[in-house]
Amino acid sequence: MLKTSGHMFHIDFGKFLGDAQMFGNFKRDRTPFVLTSDMAYVINGGDKPSAKFHHFVDLCCQAFNVVRKHGNLLLNLFGLMASSGISGVTMDAVRYIQRSLLLELTNAEAAAMFARMIQSSLKSWFTQFNFFLHNLAQLRFTGDHNDGELLSFVPRTYSMAQEGRLQSVEVYGYQKRYDPGKYYVYILRVQRVSQTDPSYLFRSYKEFVEFQQKLCIHFPLAKCYSLQSTSLHVGRSNIKQVAEKRRVDIKRFLTSLFKMADEICHSDLVYTFFHPLLRDQQEASIHEAKLKERKKERAINSESWRLRGELRLSVHYQRGILMVMVHHARELPAVPNGQEPSTYVKVYLLPDPHKQTKRKTKVVRRSCHPSFMEMLEYRMPLEIVQHRILQATVWNHDPLQENEFLGGISLPLESLDLSQETLQWYSLGNVHR
Repeated sequence: MLKTSGHMFHIDFGKFLGDAQMFGNFKRDRTPFVLTSDMAYVINGGDKPSAKFHHFVDLCCQAFNVVRKHGNLLLNLFGLMASSGISGVTMDAVRYIQRSLLLELTNAEAAAMFARMIQSSLKSWFTQFNFFLHNLAQLRFTGDHNDGELLSFVPRTYSMAQEGRLQSVEVYGYQKRYDPGKYYVYILRVQRVSQTDPSYLFRSYKEFVEFQQKLCIHFPLAKCYSLQSTSLHVGRSNIKQVAEKRRVDIKRFLTSLFKMADEICHSDLVYTFFHPLLRDQQEASIHEAKLKERKKERAINSESWRLRGELRLSVHYQRGILMVMVHHARELPAVPNGQEPSTYVKVYLLPDPHKQTKRKTKVVRRSCHPSFMEMLEYRMPLEIVQHRILQATVWNHDPLQENEFLGGISLPLESLDLSQETLQWYSLGNVHR
């Protein structure tokens, strides 16, 4: 159980160590963890990646290394259970646990591997489907005590008497978001009979699909335009062309909905879906902020922007290898076009006239708080390493023009005790490149 950003998260290491779950004859567990974009939204406190997610990743990696520290004890206990003939515990299971604990790796290497598993689970479409099956299984055993009226993202039921009769609902537009992967939200312009000014709501396509499914459950004879379920979509679903097609689908769905009888189109379920949420106010603030950013874009482009932000590194020399772990960066500036940067980190051991020590991390797209969690290694004698300067620079990757320098650090390795891991945040500034 981990606490971060005021919320509690349960990291199921039992699942990671091989506790496969079944739904009928269907194996659900195809990713290391159940970590969905909704969970990331809560951790970050919004749709944009933040330093809070860095803290979450660090806590998870620390917890994994605590488990690994007692790995031999755990393996001995499971070995005794297997030899005792306990049902479900076999020597194959014990060997699987041994592989999963990554006991042959150092703590830093294991943390890097575990962080990659977190990112893999977060990006996997199957994690969302797995979570859907989990909720379906929960409904199977607990029953739907709200008769299916409550939507998963609205805490209670609302009615026309509370909200005011709907006059019109139209798709005003859509906007791109990151959480941390790209997705789109659809802006709905809602006009009520009792209101002079319209209100604006923000709903995802997945929420529209859930809404339509609940309508089919409550009004099985009603004919409504069908939306494709996002849970089973394979391929690149979060691109602009798909978002535009879905906008058309939502428009047709709304048109067909409000042509139905009043007991359907003005039912409590409909008014629950179109009830303004706190999230809508936050999204509206984001929309306003983006408009302000566009107004300031010329000023940003005309002024030289300052280097700022920090980079978190750990450095350790062990078994003839200098290990440089690139953890996170934070508070990076927007690039001159006003967008969040797509960043990578480049590392050298200077002096290096032929660039033989050049190492690079992957590119993390559109984030001022990127998380890299990559291990860069140098196999060279300690007496050489001690006379080198570690230079780490952060760059914005631009596929259309030259990459932009966002800042860097120079760290004389002779100033560090390389026999111990040094983990620290470093302020980014100008370095000789």
